[in-house]
Amino acid sequence: MTGRVEYLEDVIEKALMLGLALSTGLLLVGLILGMPGPLRWGIVLLMLTPVARVAVVTVGLALERDWTFTRHLDGRASLMRAHRLQAVLFDWDGTLVNTAEASFRCYEKLFGSYGIAFDRDAFRRTYSPNWHLTYSALGLAEDRWAEADARWLEHYCEEEVVLIEGARDALRRVRRARLRAGIVTSGDRVRVARELTSLGVAELFDVVVCAEDIVYRKPHPEALLLALDKLGVGAAAAAYVGDSPEDVQMAQAAGVLAVGIPGGFPNRDALAAALPDVQEATLSAALDTILGPPRR
Repeated sequence: MTGRVEYLEDVIEKALMLGLALSTGLLLVGLILGMPGPLRWGIVLLMLTPVARVAVVTVGLALERDWTFTRHLDGRASLMRAHRLQAVLFDWDGTLVNTAEASFRCYEKLFGSYGIAFDRDAFRRTYSPNWHLTYSALGLAEDRWAEADARWLEHYCEEEVVLIEGARDALRRVRRARLRAGIVTSGDRVRVARELTSLGVAELFDVVVCAEDIVYRKPHPEALLLALDKLGVGAAAAAYVGDSPEDVQMAQAAGVLAVGIPGGFPNRDALAAALPDVQEATLSAALDTILGPPRR
């Protein structure tokens, strides 16, 4: 029975997408060529779309399936099958922990030690979760990068790191929904593991993938695909939440639902320009969108 229902879902989704494309094509032909026949049928198909959606949801309820509709930022309508979601993975810095100001102060000290000026404008222009791109953009020689990494960590150890407001509740909500949870971060494992423990959230994650675990950094999908492999979850059954355009691009490249939330780092415009599948102002709002509002 399960296999037949899964097949039915795929047929329904493809049929709805085909109907939308067909109605659009007929409308264009009718308008451009002045042909009333295609125009009339295009309008009819377009008007039938809401009826079809109601029918699908009714069938879904009869089969006890959780079917909902969503619309991506690029305008494509899609059938979002919430019952298939098995895992929610998160970026760490800027998404779950508030490290933006700490990172700025560390960069300021680091580049100052090399005689390189670093201010808010430089932070805005050069910020990337792949900090080697920041090094390169500011002219730090590549043979100094390993040394710079060590210096940055020394400065960072002097900073106090706190969770983003609502992050702990968001993580617990994912676990209450009986979903797997993970972290995919560009940060080094020693630092991230220390912060997970000190903040008391280490037990909320099933997998943590850090910089040492992969060869290619974000936006390459290697790290996210590795996390999914460790979880035993397919890309179509997962969502990734992050605060940078590289997070969105990584999720898109991996075939995962890309969820963007702006953080404290200077990349909000770039995040929106990356066109995440879902973009919300807060973690809580993002989970409302992908999980549904919390039950009271």
